[in-house]
Amino acid sequence: MNVAVSGDRGCCLSQRFSDESYLFAVATGFGRIDGEPVASFALTNLSRRMQRARARTVAAMLGGVIARVNDELHARSASHEDYVTAGASMTAIFLLRERAYVAHVGSTAAYLVRGGSVTALTKNDAFSDELGLPVLIRALGLTRTLDVPVSAFALAPGDALVLAEHELPARAERLVVTFTGAQKAEVPASAEAHTAKSILTGVLATALFYAVLSIR
Repeated sequence: MNVAVSGDRGCCLSQRFSDESYLFAVATGFGRIDGEPVASFALTNLSRRMQRARARTVAAMLGGVIARVNDELHARSASHEDYVTAGASMTAIFLLRERAYVAHVGSTAAYLVRGGSVTALTKNDAFSDELGLPVLIRALGLTRTLDVPVSAFALAPGDALVLAEHELPARAERLVVTFTGAQKAEVPASAEAHTAKSILTGVLATALFYAVLSIR
């Protein structure tokens, strides 16, 4: 398992539970909770709750934990029907052996890199207003309760997962490079350095993939 982080580590979570299970997440948002940026508050809360979570299935566990993170964020953001002081987008992936479980809410994103191609695993829960600014229609903390669907799929040797702060535009430049025998992942700097915070993990480690995602 190889992991590379580009950007603010306070907005990324990489946690190992056992030799066969890992949790990765990325978050972004607006506002603060008790003086802490909402993104790091949400990730800390996610990590703490996952450590003691129990459920019949992994999907139920991950979705239930994120729903409880939403409950706490909503309760502590001075929110009511028409106004909230803090909200967060989050994309989380729980790996259990060869299975990946994806939970998502908001404008963050996840991608699967396989065979030289990049496939989106999430949809953007935001639209642009008249000024071109993103407007969240679904995010942590905006409503008292939140249903968080979880999808699952099987990973193949050499796959890579990318979690990013923003959705990758359909026509954005991208580069996928394959390495064999690499000892660790490094994300190179560039003239158009990463404007999105992201986590990339190479899965099953028979080959190391990393993607440079350039968002203009």
